[in-house]
Amino acid sequence: MSKFTLEPPPIAVEGPSVWTGAEMLAQPTWVVPWVPEQLAEMRAAALYFQALNLPLEQISPENFPLTQLKPFLASLLTELLHGRGFVLLRGIPVQDLGIELAAIIYMGLGVHLGTLRSSNGKGHLLGHVCDQGVDITKTGGRFYQTNKKLDFHTDSADFVGLLCLQKAKAGGESFIASSMKLYNEIFRRRPDLVEALFMPYATDRRGEVPEGLHPWFDMPIFTWYEKYLSCVYIRQYIEAAQNNFPAAKRLTTEQIAVMDLIDEILAEPGFVLPMAFEPGDMQLLHNHQILHSRNDFENWPERERQRHLLRLWMAPKEGRPLPDYFKARWGSTQAGERGGIIVPGTKLSVELDYQ
Repeated sequence: MSKFTLEPPPIAVEGPSVWTGAEMLAQPTWVVPWVPEQLAEMRAAALYFQALNLPLEQISPENFPLTQLKPFLASLLTELLHGRGFVLLRGIPVQDLGIELAAIIYMGLGVHLGTLRSSNGKGHLLGHVCDQGVDITKTGGRFYQTNKKLDFHTDSADFVGLLCLQKAKAGGESFIASSMKLYNEIFRRRPDLVEALFMPYATDRRGEVPEGLHPWFDMPIFTWYEKYLSCVYIRQYIEAAQNNFPAAKRLTTEQIAVMDLIDEILAEPGFVLPMAFEPGDMQLLHNHQILHSRNDFENWPERERQRHLLRLWMAPKEGRPLPDYFKARWGSTQAGERGGIIVPGTKLSVELDYQ
């Protein structure tokens, strides 16, 4: 066993985090519309913050005050951390609000769930998921900056949120899957490959390298620690590390086989849950138990109509315990203070325009 396997893994995971897309489609309680009273309180909080004339990166629960929404947000946090691990909140009037008020509401809700983390080496707390014409073959290129299909993956923070401002002309659907159900399926079908899930996989940092570290990090796909099973995965960047860094640990036959099996299971009908975003939809995911991807898309020719999502990475103080080897990617294992990308020269900021 690798040093990354800290204790014997479970035979199966049980509970609400284990689900299939077909089951979720049959009971779509995960789609939660905002009610007028909630929208009114969020708008009032956004106007209050805006009147303070503070930089957006200084938004906090204190200067984005919410009272009536506190019980709802507490139940939402419990659902994300200990339930099915995702929700789709529907109905923020982004087209009426404009990007600044929409971003303030989005970030304001985010800071009530956890601290905001930088989602790139530039220090952006508010990410822009849109086609920026980036060449993914170049150092530093990330798939969220293209219109290409994204393979199933997790992000480097406890929570990831996406707020839809504009949808694509065609395509761009979101797909999510329970990594807990995936684990159970691997154990059921190929128990001989389970050990490979807990071995380290070198993963390309895409040029965003913290001081003193390699341009890749080593992380198992699954971690079983203090009775929590957690998943970290992005095959595209695992294979990029094999191609780009000869010094990175080589993949074993079993590691390649188990990634092939992951691909096979995720491609099976009914396993994943598709979502077609509408403007104003907010998707929240718990990365430790949810894999996500998206379809490629075709944009409208006009820039103002092109597909545009706002992204947040969040670290709740109630987050699960993580082992020390997560520090190689997450910087810390302290709940509420971990995750995100920090490199030399990073300065935390919020940009409302992506170009």
